[in-house]
Amino acid sequence: MHHVHKRLLIVDDDPGIQSQLKWGFDDYEVYTADNFSNAITAFKKYHPPVVTLDLGLPPDVDGESEGFAVLQQIMKIAPDTKVIIVSGSENSLNIDRATESGAYDYYSKPVQIEQLQQIVESAYRAYQEKV
Repeated sequence: MHHVHKRLLIVDDDPGIQSQLKWGFDDYEVYTADNFSNAITAFKKYHPPVVTLDLGLPPDVDGESEGFAVLQQIMKIAPDTKVIIVSGSENSLNIDRATESGAYDYYSKPVQIEQLQQIVESAYRAYQEKV
């Protein structure tokens, strides 16, 4: 069987979450980034169709300005990308703002890996249908 390399970019400043998600997506080529500039550099280099994105990134780990900046930049570069916000913030304004800004879905931490795998698979299929 031909194995297609599915690419996934995980943007989260928590190394524990990065490794949990890397482990959970072992059938993907997983790239990780922990801040805005690393995320955009990795995105431009690997062109992943699906991105999981934490909103609280340094230097604004308690806010969401950096996460939204990453989302807006990715949407500018490649609007078909499926960005899944994975955030500890349950703020409904953030959920609305994320979807209005082009996010594919919003998933609240703590991560249940099986649920997130389903969302990522669905995002990947949606991406493939568009391209």
